[in-house]
Amino acid sequence: QAVLVLAFLLAGCSKPPAEEYMKKAEEAEKGGLWTVALEQYQSLVKEHPASLLTETALFNIAAIQHNNLQNFQAAIDGYKLFVERYPDGKKAPTAVFLIGFLYNNELKNLDSAKVFYQQFLSKYPDNEMATSAQFELQNLGKSPDEILPKPPVAESRPSQSSKKSGQPKKN
Repeated sequence: QAVLVLAFLLAGCSKPPAEEYMKKAEEAEKGGLWTVALEQYQSLVKEHPASLLTETALFNIAAIQHNNLQNFQAAIDGYKLFVERYPDGKKAPTAVFLIGFLYNNELKNLDSAKVFYQQFLSKYPDNEMATSAQFELQNLGKSPDEILPKPPVAESRPSQSSKKSGQPKKN
């Protein structure tokens, strides 16, 4: 009988599988419950650090901080942790680029942005985002008005009919 009680107590203390955390996090995201999703992803990472799902959870934590909660420093910290733990992961280039992007466009920390854009270009020169990283690097600190080409200024010319009659054109 004591063995059954011990088994019951141990079962009650066991942690849910990584898949359960992932499922709850994804359901919360679908419902726009960002903090619930974060909590589930964070629990997955903490309770199952060796799970194959941990890589996805870590990236999603940073993405929610970035896109949904607009907590840019937390997003940067999350992307940095992701790159540290999964430097060869499929989403590592995206994470490095986004760190530079957030430093540049949201936190206006141009020195850090430059470091991460340069890191991106050195590590992933053939990545599809390399052109964007180069563009961002070349335009650090510039306003959109400084970057975008100015539209040509149209010259005002009198219409043909007003030239002939000497009278203003009537509409």
